[in-house]
Amino acid sequence: MRRLGFFGAAVLLALTLAAPASAAERVRESGTFHSFSSGSFVCSGNTCTDTFVDAFSIGNDTLVVCFNEFTYNVRTGRGTSEGGCTETVESALTISDDFTVTLAPTAVTLFSCNQRRCTEGDTVTVSAADEAVGPIQTVTGRVTIKDGTCTIRISFSDRFAEVAGTMTIDGVTIDQQGFASVSEQTMTTTCR
Repeated sequence: MRRLGFFGAAVLLALTLAAPASAAERVRESGTFHSFSSGSFVCSGNTCTDTFVDAFSIGNDTLVVCFNEFTYNVRTGRGTSEGGCTETVESALTISDDFTVTLAPTAVTLFSCNQRRCTEGDTVTVSAADEAVGPIQTVTGRVTIKDGTCTIRISFSDRFAEVAGTMTIDGVTIDQQGFASVSEQTMTTTCR
């Protein structure tokens, strides 16, 4: 399911870049994109807390790091959530060839929400350390998108693996598991 998300991001990027490229006859761009998503699920009695850390590169050496936490009563379904995202340098996330993953400590400002409203809350520092717990898989492919007078050709090679380890939130370390991906993409836009 997450693999479709990575590919979908590539298609959205292609469509976003198509408009500026329409004045050019042929534009070729390449890039490597990293992503990491992990979660922890803890219940005590009727109260459960789901905690998520996500990080993904968006180009121009920029990484987006998001933290979300949901606390809810399993009987009533009522609960609260807090979360937020921040941009930092892409080097804050490293994924090695063997899918050892490290997310450097990153400050994220949170917004707390209940059934009525959201308010700006505290800033937390999040980090993570993981390693592959399943096989490293590879998916390659090509796609062609026609947008008016432009044709966009994308070739991609995605490597991904299930990972597990720990995340640390303001000095508190908890176990988590998730996925990591490294996607190499080349996009060629030709306009008439």
